[in-house]
Amino acid sequence: MSFARRFGVFLLVLCGGFSVAQSEIVVKPGDTLWAIASRYGTTVADILEFNGLTGTDLFPGAILKLPTGATSLPETYTVRAGDTLYDIAVAFDLSLQELIAINAFDGATIQPGQVLRVRPAPDALPPEPLVVVVQPGDTLWGIARSQGVELAALRSANDLLSAALEPGDELVIPGRFAASPGDQGGTVPPTIEVGVGDTLWDIAQRYNTSVAALMAANDLASQNLRVGQVLKVVPDSDLGRATPITAAASSAPATTMVWPLVGVITSRYGYRQLNISGSNFHTGLDIDGDTGDPILAASAGIVSYSGWRGGYGNLVIVEAGGREYFYAHASQLLVSVGAVVAAGDALALVGSTGASTGSHLHFEIRVDGTPVDPLPLLEQHAGQP
Repeated sequence: MSFARRFGVFLLVLCGGFSVAQSEIVVKPGDTLWAIASRYGTTVADILEFNGLTGTDLFPGAILKLPTGATSLPETYTVRAGDTLYDIAVAFDLSLQELIAINAFDGATIQPGQVLRVRPAPDALPPEPLVVVVQPGDTLWGIARSQGVELAALRSANDLLSAALEPGDELVIPGRFAASPGDQGGTVPPTIEVGVGDTLWDIAQRYNTSVAALMAANDLASQNLRVGQVLKVVPDSDLGRATPITAAASSAPATTMVWPLVGVITSRYGYRQLNISGSNFHTGLDIDGDTGDPILAASAGIVSYSGWRGGYGNLVIVEAGGREYFYAHASQLLVSVGAVVAAGDALALVGSTGASTGSHLHFEIRVDGTPVDPLPLLEQHAGQP
């Protein structure tokens, strides 16, 4: 069972385990009874009864009484099937960035039964904030737009009295945290500009995504938009719903696979501490290598693409039985479209083209167009590197 969405699905599910002393809270935009119950360790049923409510509709500014009980708040949450990091963050009054930082994620996909911290550990150091260095030609507005933060928030976080910047100045980006050293980039999501009359629902329908994915990708606390606002657009699948790892492994090919490159895994599939390209969700596996190292076909198939593709840089795609194998950021391509390759054949050479900060291979597997975690498939069918 997944969490209730901030934009409207209300679930009457008992949370149990904790409760809080009687107090009052003010309903915020986007709050649901399920999120409030989870946040304060009580139940939807108890909140309804305690406030004499007969329905689950909430209105911003309304005052709710919380049931009498212990004052403890939960520090952890056990992931259920269908949960996403975004939904969990909303339920516990965190931003997606905060939840990722608290748990020090570097490409960890969530799975049912996994225990996440929803409050920092008492002895934990605060996460390192993201700091950007002003480059020649940078403007405060341009930095705010590229980082997806409000101009006023950027000025406030840096105590700026004016918008004047000098090359070499360092700016703290509010609500963003420093990336892990191994985060070397991936694909670049497109951006769109909000027009007159646009709503998140309209944009989601127009770009074949969901309101939840738009809110997660842009760290939106509400569905309110302003004309001219720039939004990153990511697929709904990038929310990374919690599913047992065996579900992905069961779709693996029955034939033997080989590792496309042997090296240190620098970024795993799933959510990362911070984006480089604009999305926190990493759809593949990054394997460290030196420029010029051969990239091998992990599985047999037919080359369906060989060329340049946006943030992937030089990319080879091999298709086999409804599966696509992506080999990205290459310095040189060795095969052409239509070529039949066997597992272990050289496809390209390692490089750092596209959205990349160092020489490595971005390896991605898609089953019927949906990315899956390559690591368990490789470990199951190719063994340890």
